[in-house]
Amino acid sequence: MKYKIICVGKIKEQFYRDEIERLLKMIRKRNDVIDIIEIPDVNIPDKLKEASKEKFLDNECKPMYARIKKSDYIIALCIEGREYSTDKHKEIVENAAELGKECITYIIGGSLGISDNVKKLADVKLSFSKMTFPHQLMRIVLLEEISHL
Repeated sequence: MKYKIICVGKIKEQFYRDEIERLLKMIRKRNDVIDIIEIPDVNIPDKLKEASKEKFLDNECKPMYARIKKSDYIIALCIEGREYSTDKHKEIVENAAELGKECITYIIGGSLGISDNVKKLADVKLSFSKMTFPHQLMRIVLLEEISHL
């Protein structure tokens, strides 16, 4: 299977980068293809009003569109998504492959999440928890999950 993770921001901390590299090697050992595409994060204005939040997210997520193909099966990580077991997640991926989808594309937003327009593209909205975690850590959690599929 081919996997793609499109995420906002770069990983700065070496311990996160080391763990990401370890998980990528493990996934690639079983001949899966996996790419991580980092798009730049945008500085959040100090006094961002709720009414301007979606416009900000649209701007931050805009570079994602060029990286998403029509043949991708899109899974957006978002707080309002459903929580799935690893077995159910594996079933979702297998069903996407049976539908002829060439790539499972995961979307991870920045500090404020992802835009509604990107969420509308998603075939599945996935939440790992109702808690809030840094997007750097979510990249590791997602890779760990993919390594068990």
